[in-house]
Amino acid sequence: MKMLGAVAMLMMSIQLWAYDSGIAVQVEKGASMQVYVNGKLYSKQPGKYLRVRSTPGLFHLEVKVLNPWDKKWYVVKKDVRVEKGYEFQYKVVFVNRSKPELREVNKYPMYSKYFLNNNLYNKHPVT
Repeated sequence: MKMLGAVAMLMMSIQLWAYDSGIAVQVEKGASMQVYVNGKLYSKQPGKYLRVRSTPGLFHLEVKVLNPWDKKWYVVKKDVRVEKGYEFQYKVVFVNRSKPELREVNKYPMYSKYFLNNNLYNKHPVT
């Protein structure tokens, strides 16, 4: 019985520390987006904010954005390197109300209980 408890604790600690990086993507007010990470769709319904929790590494972000002014869909692609222990926040910004850009806004450490909450993230392994 003690062995089973020890194995369960080990599995929980491995799960907690296996995913220790993150990406958050947000869009301007009035717009909608769908986010693809390494070719996998993460937001089936267009939304305004998405968090992906993962291991550190290189990611290929592709954000499909609905421009609120001309009602057209645009695709923004960017390669993102994520470091261990940080959540990188990106925002889709429309330049001159037409061409969207993906800009890095902030980098937050993930060592607080808020960022370690599994319910905030979609989990994604690095390929």
